[in-house]
Amino acid sequence: MVVLDQVSFAYGSSDVLTEVSLRLNAGEVYALLGANGAGKSTLQKLIRGSLKPRSGSVRVFGLDPCGRESSWRSRLAWVTDLPALHPRLTVLETLRFYAGLYGVPGNFPELLARVGLTGLEKRYGSQLSRGQQQRLAWARALLVGAELLLLDEPTNGLDVVGREEIYRLVAEFGGAILLSTHDMREAQELADRVGILHQGRLVAEGTPAALCLEHLGLELLESARQPSLEQVYRTLTGRSLYCPSEES
Repeated sequence: MVVLDQVSFAYGSSDVLTEVSLRLNAGEVYALLGANGAGKSTLQKLIRGSLKPRSGSVRVFGLDPCGRESSWRSRLAWVTDLPALHPRLTVLETLRFYAGLYGVPGNFPELLARVGLTGLEKRYGSQLSRGQQQRLAWARALLVGAELLLLDEPTNGLDVVGREEIYRLVAEFGGAILLSTHDMREAQELADRVGILHQGRLVAEGTPAALCLEHLGLELLESARQPSLEQVYRTLTGRSLYCPSEES
């Protein structure tokens, strides 16, 4: 569904991505793991067609996202850590607006129940909690029937309940998901495959279990002191990565 082949990108003279190649398959959750500034958000903007690579190629559903063909856009949606919601539109008005924009019918009661917003139909976007805003952004993606979902730090700033709700929605989505995160535990729990992005380069890729075995020589276990992606990241980059769920 997404193929990046030797993609490089720079803002002016500052290199952000260097010869990154990755593939996202249908029905797969792929976590792009890296520190702030590693290039995760830039990579997602290249997939959305908001940016054009300096070199290499990007294909989404087999098409160039910067090309003239735009039919693929209704098949893609994204959710960021700060969803863009109109503060003076209610939850229901927001969904009706996007249904009209994309020309799709909307079973709004069923959709609101699916994302856990039943009873909040008349609440304005500005009155929603961070977790509720994230769920409304998710409802927009489900409304248009997106097959590919880009998630950019979707649980950043959420409490435990909010994070668990996002985890549930990821598990139930069914389509392909590219998840950008700096949370090791999140990537470990949600992803089928993980790509570790460091200083603009994809330095490792594989399942969490395979990465632990390849770079630590240890199996991924379920104990509190399990070999983890945090240890893999430290081995590959020489630095630690902040993980909110492990904060003391």
